[in-house]
Amino acid sequence: MDQSLMRGGYIGKRRRSPIWNFYTAIDENFALCNICRHKLSYKTTVTNLSKHMLKRHPTVRVKELCRVSSNIQVTEKTVDDPVPGPSRISTLESQNNGSTKSSVDTETATNEFPVSHVIKSSAQIFERRISSYLMKKLSVSETQKINNELLKMFIFDYQPFNIVNDRGFRAFVSALNPSYRLPSRDTIVNTLLPAIYEQVSHDVRQACCTIKKACLTTDCWTSANNESFMSVTAHYLDEEFKMNSLLLDVSILFVPHTSANLASETLKIVENWNLQGKILVTVTDNASNIVGAIKNGLKWQHLGCFAHTINLILKDAQVEFSCLVEKVKSIVCHFKRSTAANSRLMECQVTSGKDAKKLIQDVPTRWNSTFYMLERFVELESCIRTTVALLDADLPHLTAGEWKTLQLLCKALKPFEDATTMASGENYATASLIIIIVNGLNDVCSKMLNSTDILQDNILKNTIEKLQQSLLNRLGDVENNNILAKATFLDPRFKDLAFKNKIAAENVKRQLTNLVANMLHSTGDELLINNQATGSESDTQELKFSFWDSFDQRVSNHKPKGTASSRALLEINRYLEEGIISRKSDPLLWRRSQKYNYPHLSSLVQEMGCALATSVPCERVFSKAGNILTERRSRLNSNKVKKLLFLNCNWKSTK
Repeated sequence: MDQSLMRGGYIGKRRRSPIWNFYTAIDENFALCNICRHKLSYKTTVTNLSKHMLKRHPTVRVKELCRVSSNIQVTEKTVDDPVPGPSRISTLESQNNGSTKSSVDTETATNEFPVSHVIKSSAQIFERRISSYLMKKLSVSETQKINNELLKMFIFDYQPFNIVNDRGFRAFVSALNPSYRLPSRDTIVNTLLPAIYEQVSHDVRQACCTIKKACLTTDCWTSANNESFMSVTAHYLDEEFKMNSLLLDVSILFVPHTSANLASETLKIVENWNLQGKILVTVTDNASNIVGAIKNGLKWQHLGCFAHTINLILKDAQVEFSCLVEKVKSIVCHFKRSTAANSRLMECQVTSGKDAKKLIQDVPTRWNSTFYMLERFVELESCIRTTVALLDADLPHLTAGEWKTLQLLCKALKPFEDATTMASGENYATASLIIIIVNGLNDVCSKMLNSTDILQDNILKNTIEKLQQSLLNRLGDVENNNILAKATFLDPRFKDLAFKNKIAAENVKRQLTNLVANMLHSTGDELLINNQATGSESDTQELKFSFWDSFDQRVSNHKPKGTASSRALLEINRYLEEGIISRKSDPLLWRRSQKYNYPHLSSLVQEMGCALATSVPCERVFSKAGNILTERRSRLNSNKVKKLLFLNCNWKSTK
C-alpha cells in the first residue's frame, strides 16, 4: 500500500519530481518555498515551482540534483518519494546500510554508484547550493548600510578604530552576517570616515542656507596632548518652530588665545558657513579674552553664560561655609580611599533597608558638584554616623548643630541648582527663562532671610546675604538686557508678567511694536491700507455700472484705516490680552499653532526665539561622555577629533 508523504500537515499524493526537496505542500493547489517562504500555485504540474527556483534561487541547481537522484531507486515500502529530501537523507542511508526493508535495482546498482554514496552526494550538493544562496554577495547599498552602522560605533560611542582588528569582534561580526566583509582600520579612517564627513558637511551647509537668525555658543578646550581646540555651535528655529542645533566647527588653534585671534577664528568659521549677518547673539563663558573677541573685536551682541555666572555667585558665597565643606570633604575622601570603610557604609545602608549609595566627591571648578556632595552626605547621615563611630580613623567630628546647618544649607542651595539645570537645556530656547529665574532667586533669598531657623544660624544667614548681594552685582540688570527682555516678552508663558520693573516691560513692548511696524512698512501693508478706499485709477477712466458698486463702497468705507504702527500695536495688545499658557507647556508648540493669528510676532520669534542662556551645549562637545570620553579623546590626533566630534553632533541632526 502506498504511503503519502506528509509535508506541513498536508497528506498529498506522491510527488516524484526532485523539485519537492525545496517545497512544502500546503494543499492540493499551493506549495511553500522552503528557502524564501514564498507561496506558489502548482495544481497538477510543477512548472511554476521550477520557474520560481530558476528566477529567485538561481544558485540552487535543481537539475544537477535531479541527475544524481535519478540514479536512486528505492522501493515504495521504504519511502514514497524516489528522490530523498534533505531532511531524510541520514535515515535513508542508515536503512541502506543495515536494513533488509530497502532494495536497489541490481542493474542500476551495477552501472552506477552505491546507493549510500549517491545519497551522500545528493546531500552535499543540496547543502552546497543552499549555502551559496545564504552567503550570496551583499549589494552595494546593503554594504553601505552596514558600514554606516559600523561608523556609528566610532562616532557616537568613541570606540577605538583598531577594534576591527580584534579577533573576538571579527568573529562576532562574521556570526551576525558571514557575507559582510569587515573593512580594515585604514579603510575606515582614510575612506569611510572622510566620505561620511563630506556628506554630513553638505547637509549642514544646506541647513545653514535656511537659517534666518542663529544663536552661537563657543568654547575652548586643551587636550591631554596640549592641543588647543575651539568649538562653535549654532542654534536656530526653523519654519515649524523646532529648535535645531549644529556644530559648525572644531578648529585647531595654533596661536595664543588672545581676543584678536579668537575673533579672527570665530569670523572665519561663520563666513565658511555663510552665516555672516545672521548672528543674533553669541553666548560664551565670562573669560575676558572671549568676551573681548565678541563684543569689541566682532561687535556682536554678547551674553555671558548664565550657568558660569551662577557658578561665580556660589563661589562668592561659599567662603561663608567653606570650613563646613572641608570637614565633609575629609570624611568623603576617607570613604573613597578606604575599601573597608566604604564596604561598612554599604552594609549599613542595606541593613537599614535602603538602597546602597556611594558618597559623592566634589569637583572644585563646579559648584553644583559641591551641592551634590553635601546633598548625598545629608541623605546618608544616619549610616555615616554609625559607620564613622565603628571606624578606627582620625576623622573630623560633626556636631548636631553642624548636621542641621548642612540640612538647611542644602535646602537653601537647591533653587540655585534647579536654576542651573533648567537654564542649561539645549533642545529649547532658554534665554526667556533668565529674568524669571533671577527674580525668583532674589525672592527666595528674601524669603529665607525671614525664616527663624536661618536667622538663628550665622553661617546660613551670612551665606544667603552673600548670595543675594552677588545676584545683585552680577545679574542685577537683566530686565534691561535687550536680548533677554525680548525673548521673555515673546514667551507665551511669561509675556510682560515676568517683569518686576514696569518701565522695562514698556520699553520692550515699544521696541517690539517698532519692529512689527517696520515689517509692515517693508511689505507695503501700510500703503495697501491707505489706498483701499480709493480703488484703481484705471477703473474710473471707463464708465462701468454694476449692482455691486454701492455695496463695495460701503465695505471700503467700513475698512479701518491706520498706520503700520497702529496695526503693530493692535497685534501686540491682542497677544498680551490672551491668557498666558502653563509654564510647563512647550512655548514652541504654542507658537506653531498660533503663527497665523500673530503672523508678525511669529516672524520675530523665529529670529529672536533661538537665544540660549548658556554655552553648555558647546562645552558638551568636549565632555558629553564624561571622563571615559575624555580619556579616549585625548589619545586621538587632532584631525580625527575634529571629524568625530563634528559627526557626533551633526549626523543625527541632519537626518
